[in-house]
Amino acid sequence: MNYTSEKELLDDFLNGEERACAHVYNRYFSRICLYASNFVDESKEAEDIAEEGFIRLWQSRRRFESLSHLKAALYQATRHVGINHQTARKRRLNRVDSYVAQQEPDQKSHLHELVYAETMAELYDAIQKLPPKAREIIQLSYLAGNSNQEIADLLQLNIQTVKNQKLRALGLLRQHLTRDSFNYLLSLIVLFGKI
Repeated sequence: MNYTSEKELLDDFLNGEERACAHVYNRYFSRICLYASNFVDESKEAEDIAEEGFIRLWQSRRRFESLSHLKAALYQATRHVGINHQTARKRRLNRVDSYVAQQEPDQKSHLHELVYAETMAELYDAIQKLPPKAREIIQLSYLAGNSNQEIADLLQLNIQTVKNQKLRALGLLRQHLTRDSFNYLLSLIVLFGKI
């Protein structure tokens, strides 16, 4: 129902008429969401805050002198919800930070060692699936630490052949490794500068 009288709308809103609430909601929701976005990063959270602001205003059963007064109260209710949301979020983050800080360094080290061991096992398995020449070049390069020239001399190959085999092997490894393991391999390559 469209209201032609502001007084009628405000009276119905005070009396808990759902159509009055729906009218106010439809009229102001988008601007209240925009205002609520100042308190959060995601639009869904802003919508939740805006809706909570509407609910608080609706439940307050306050008498409003005008639509401007109602709108100001709606902004105020939304502001309180937004501030409460920020405060609760900060508390949660502080608890997480506190928990992480309390973890012993050797627990973190242990986790890193587990990740390293699992990643290296996956890498070794993938290397075993490579064709013999590519496998040999990858092992000599990344596992034994030889330079391209040293590998070329050792295998009596052209240095460009060594480079081509390494690139081909990396392409094949990408097919056999998870994205994280392949990225780990690439970080080792960048770290040691060996392509």
